Amino acid sequence: MRDRSLKSQNWQKSFVQKGFWRSFAHNWSRIIGCNSILLGANLISTLIALLIVFFAAPMISSLFTFDGMKSFMIDNELVAAEALTDQAVETFFFMLSFLMAFLLSGLMLVVNGPFYSAVSYYFKNLLIGEASFKSDFKSGLKDNWKKSLGVSVISILLTTLALFNIGYYQQLDLGLVGTIAKCFFLTVLVFWSAMQTYVYPLIACVELRFVDVLRNAAWMVLKKPLSSFGLVLLEAVLFGVMPFVLVLVFNSKGYAVTTLLYLVFSYGFICFISVYLTWKAVQQIIENDI
Repeated sequence: MRDRSLKSQNWQKSFVQKGFWRSFAHNWSRIIGCNSILLGANLISTLIALLIVFFAAPMISSLFTFDGMKSFMIDNELVAAEALTDQAVETFFFMLSFLMAFLLSGLMLVVNGPFYSAVSYYFKNLLIGEASFKSDFKSGLKDNWKKSLGVSVISILLTTLALFNIGYYQQLDLGLVGTIAKCFFLTVLVFWSAMQTYVYPLIACVELRFVDVLRNAAWMVLKKPLSSFGLVLLEAVLFGVMPFVLVLVFNSKGYAVTTLLYLVFSYGFICFISVYLTWKAVQQIIENDI
């Protein structure tokens, strides 16, 4: 299921053998710097994700409608019913929509692929111990932007299609058939998100054809399901559960902490984990094939 060209480039045994947390601690300042790059690069992607949320989310949950949001705020006593205004409902609605958009980008479903492949190439060299940000980032962006952009476009289309179908079957009263259909498209979305763990590092660091990148990423998910789906869960917590709870419970302080996480931590941390997991997976493939 994998292409032999996995062995063809820089994933040799020159890697420094370090654990993840040791590697992260050693390079934390560089990872924070790359987090800012990914955050900036994802601004347009986040707007695209926001459009997807506006399009699909109301079909999935009434929470993304004005009346549904109003009922939610009253039922959870976020604002007293007599003091609740249309402006407050709209403000909370847009806040939730933006959090959902960041969740889609955090799950790597709607991202700026060329910048992810460039940062992945740099992170790979950090693990080797031969990193030069300017040259690595330039090379990673120049050599891999076409494949990375292709994956990004496919991911946007697949995400939109999957969410639309989940919403479509959510609105229909089809009983078991509808439940099975929703579970199927949700499974596709989760599996695709898990594949993104490996896609951009593979594009950046291994000489593979476009179709082989996707095939090998899928194979790696099946080979390492715990770490792959565990990362999806971590992304969901870091970009979804945690920001929502912080904003809901701590209001303005929650906004500040959430913003700080986006600015200095979340994107770079997830991207570094992706490169690390891909490196470990490719190393095992090399060792098993030799």
